[in-house]
Amino acid sequence: MRRAVRLLAGRIRAAIVARTRGEDIGPEEYVRLAYLVLLRRQIDETGINDWRRRIERGTFDTQRVLDALLGSDEYLANHGADIFRYLHLARQQWIRSVDAFDSILDIGGSSAGRREGALIELGYPHRPSRLDILDLPPDRQFWGEPTFDQTEPVDFDWGRVTYFHGSAEDVANVAALQARRYECVFMGQAIEHILPEKLPALLGWIRAHLLPGGRFIMDTPNRAITKIHSPHAYINADHKLEYTPAQLEDVFNAAGFSVVRRTGLVHLPQMARSGIFDARWFPQATLVHDDADASYLFAFEAIPETKTLDTPTP
Repeated sequence: MRRAVRLLAGRIRAAIVARTRGEDIGPEEYVRLAYLVLLRRQIDETGINDWRRRIERGTFDTQRVLDALLGSDEYLANHGADIFRYLHLARQQWIRSVDAFDSILDIGGSSAGRREGALIELGYPHRPSRLDILDLPPDRQFWGEPTFDQTEPVDFDWGRVTYFHGSAEDVANVAALQARRYECVFMGQAIEHILPEKLPALLGWIRAHLLPGGRFIMDTPNRAITKIHSPHAYINADHKLEYTPAQLEDVFNAAGFSVVRRTGLVHLPQMARSGIFDARWFPQATLVHDDADASYLFAFEAIPETKTLDTPTP
């Protein structure tokens, strides 16, 4: 805790230097900057009046400012837990429950540091004999340019990993993929990056490239919960649309998929009921749960419907 306080004190000093060009400031300005750095808002009138009284009484010091803000309900509700750590732990636990497949296409599945790709890096326990990975060209990949060559297949003792480059929205134009079929197509935290008007065509391509009995498996943020966390913007600036489970299932059904397994990742029923974001609920959350609607992330496993899709009447 002391180390965290020192780091935050350093951030406030940096903000002071940036704001004042190194000039000394008084205690009231320090308080105002501390609120901006720690609570990410302007101090309210009640708060500044309280600190003014402390300054007048001679009981002010910077350590008390930090202790008061770090111990406040407002700070703890927003920063009292490393929520992304729990989201990652939930994804790791979930991926260990996914079945084995001999051939997988991972869309958006490049890893900056591991040739095996993001799926195996996440903790997928099985090893397909053929793992194809489609991602953007190396200099445009989301997690940064990879540290290894992606132009040639890589052979492991369990199988071969082959990288293909292009956008998911234009997968139909990646010539080398058109004749390939898969037992599983996987999209981990990727579908929210797809333009919504492009998603039906992508789903149609996936459906056509699954082998008989194949599955489409994905996970994504749940807007029913992320809207509580971030009501005015998506949780990542690159997200094109964050779906609720019901919304995405409708899209899947329209594209000829039937969702056969729904999984919630980081179950937050109190948040779903109250509409209030509190980071302190994350450490107590069940990481993997059947209730996808009240979870921060959700995962679907879907299979192509056997019935013929309706076609418009000419």
